Amino acid sequence: MRSIIHKLFGESEIERLTAENRSLREANFRQIEYIRKKTNQMLLLFGTLPIRPEEPAVESLIDSDPIGVMTESFIQILEHEKHLNERVRAAHDETQAILASVGVGIMVLDSNMKIQIYNQRLLEMFSVAEEGLTEKTCCQAICQTDSYPANCAFERVMNTRRPVHQVDWVMNKRHFEVSAVPVKNRFGDVTQVVMAYMDITNRVKTELHLREKEQMYLDVFENAGEMVQCVAPDGSFIFVNRLWRENLGYSSDEISGLKIWNIIAPESRSVCMEHFGSLMKGERLSEVETVFFSKECKELPVKGHVTISYSDGKPLATFGMFHVTNT
Repeated sequence: MRSIIHKLFGESEIERLTAENRSLREANFRQIEYIRKKTNQMLLLFGTLPIRPEEPAVESLIDSDPIGVMTESFIQILEHEKHLNERVRAAHDETQAILASVGVGIMVLDSNMKIQIYNQRLLEMFSVAEEGLTEKTCCQAICQTDSYPANCAFERVMNTRRPVHQVDWVMNKRHFEVSAVPVKNRFGDVTQVVMAYMDITNRVKTELHLREKEQMYLDVFENAGEMVQCVAPDGSFIFVNRLWRENLGYSSDEISGLKIWNIIAPESRSVCMEHFGSLMKGERLSEVETVFFSKECKELPVKGHVTISYSDGKPLATFGMFHVTNT
């Protein structure tokens, strides 16, 4: 056969065909190796073991078109990622809407105190410019310092890894109620801290004003020309004034251990307790006459008026003013 080919084509033609065949085999091998290499890259990308050198057969590798199959899979993954991203964007928009609707200043800090998320109320509350805010730490943006301020909620959360609540945190003469909650990874490390600020300046001012008025009224009652007492439903004394203490001989420290029946003369005690019970039931009393019993066992006939105050429909305290009728 070889001799026949030699006669038909000649030696040079055989060599040419042989070289061409070798070139085609080498090109085919390179293509197979290229397909194998790219297939393995995609398999590794998908987290799958690569093709072993001995499998599959060359014809099978080309016919199965693994790159085409994985391309289709990759398209499906991209579609899934697209839908997932749309859901994430929707969740982000919902979160931003919630943050914008609440009357509390909120921001999320990373473990280095860098601001990651914030709402509009926070900007208004602290008069902070939004530009470049996420490049700053909470200290720089809110406290305008590079170090932790005194009683810093973020610092306490990072040290204890527990939520922190501050009832009255003061910044620039304004009062805030602060809550700081850690966000932890699966190892228990704090990766983020959610900070919530409520401006309570007006509430603090109102409470201060009420305390001042309360003290003013207490001063009036303390120095009143009649004996004044305020009694709880259990009979304990909430307040008695100076004249009351002087007439009955008790010091301020001794008042907390007394009940209303301790300062009523024995013969008047049952009637007094009936009056007290009537007040607790919501009945009104006209002028009251009874006999007080001093610490030195001295009887003091008194006359006066007693009223009762309520909270949520329940008795809160009785308030009485008396004067001695016969010494």
